This record gives sequence, C-alpha cells and structure tokens, in this order.
Amino acid sequence: MKLAGIVRRIDELGRIVIPKEIRKTLHIKNGENLEIFIDGETIVLKKYSELGNLKELSDTITETLYKALKSNILITDTDKFISVSANLKNKYLKEEISENILKYINDRKVIILKNQTINLTKENKETGNIIISPIISNGDALGSVIVITDKNITENTINTINIISSILAKHIES
Repeated sequence: MKLAGIVRRIDELGRIVIPKEIRKTLHIKNGENLEIFIDGETIVLKKYSELGNLKELSDTITETLYKALKSNILITDTDKFISVSANLKNKYLKEEISENILKYINDRKVIILKNQTINLTKENKETGNIIISPIISNGDALGSVIVITDKNITENTINTINIISSILAKHIES
C-alpha cells in the first residue's frame, strides 16, 4: 500500500474529501461510485465497475463470440479490460485502456476502423479491422465491446456486436 502523506478530517456528516491529485491519478470522476471495504482496521475505497460485476457473463460472451466469429473480442469498462478472448487474454486482461478507447466510449457511437492500428493500452497496439461498440446504460457510457479481426467487417458482425453491447447494458439496468 502506498502512503500519500495526506490527512483529512471527517466532517459532522461523516464525509471526507478525496484529494484532487488522488482522484486524477485513479481516474475518479465526479459522480462515480466507490465501493467501501473493511480490511482489519483499514477502510479501503475501490472504484466501482458495474461491468466488473458481470465478469462471468462477459467471459462467456467473449469466448462464445471468439469461437463463432474467429475474431478477437475484448470487453472494457471505462478503466480496464474486464474480459478478453483467448489469444489476447494474457496481454490485455485487467490492463488500463488507452485514452483513445475511452474517447470512443464517451463518443457513444459505434466506431469502425478498417485496416488500422489502434492503441488499446498506452504500450500495446493492435492492427486490423476493428469495431468498437459502446455499452450505454441509463444514459451512462460504461464500457465497450471491441472486435479485432483480419476478416472483412460485415453488417451482420456489426449488428452482433451492437446486440452484445445492448445485452450487457440491460443486465446492468436490471
């Protein structure tokens, strides 16, 4: 555990302010949810990921689509890759997404890149035909479903990925 060297007073309502530097470092935005855990005498705050709670479903989706489409499938929240198909799993699972991917998620529209290279993380990039479908639930952009393939992108593939994004959004809403 890193020491930040910062001390904060709890106000009369039991609130504390998380310093701006820490929020910026951890990409915590106003209005985002945090999980609170107790570990012995330590209070732990963790950024809450609604998609992270659908890990089992996400893993099933990525592996099923990987077999059906013969393409790489990745599912993200707004911070990390939460599910990755077989051959990219070791490279990307639990890694932070790039600013490019976050921008595409926040643009809230399906992105199709043909024969292009994209930074998936700060250090790693992939080349191919790429579909990025944002996961939108209750008006919030929560993540994305990404397909990377060397095959031609068909309307059927685009529709399939959009359906998967919608299914994940519906699971979050319910």
